[in-house]
Amino acid sequence: MDEHLNRLSALRQEVDRIDDELIRLLSKRFELAESIADLKHLASLPIYSPEREAHILNRLPSDFHRQVFAVILDVSRTLQVVRQRRPSS
Repeated sequence: MDEHLNRLSALRQEVDRIDDELIRLLSKRFELAESIADLKHLASLPIYSPEREAHILNRLPSDFHRQVFAVILDVSRTLQVVRQRRPSS
């Protein structure tokens, strides 16, 4: 039993390590989304780009990945909208 609990603990530690890395990468992705919003605003381009989103989703290996990325894309779009609504300084 202790062997199983030790293995469970080790696996959970690895999941925590991966979660920390995902948080770091998502934070970077969201920063880039805000920079993209600035450029879209300057170029008078719309926030939503269905072709770009389809390209991202179509290169993913499974429906599970697509579900997760659909949420990430939705959050990125929301960040871009919020960014463009901020008064310029």
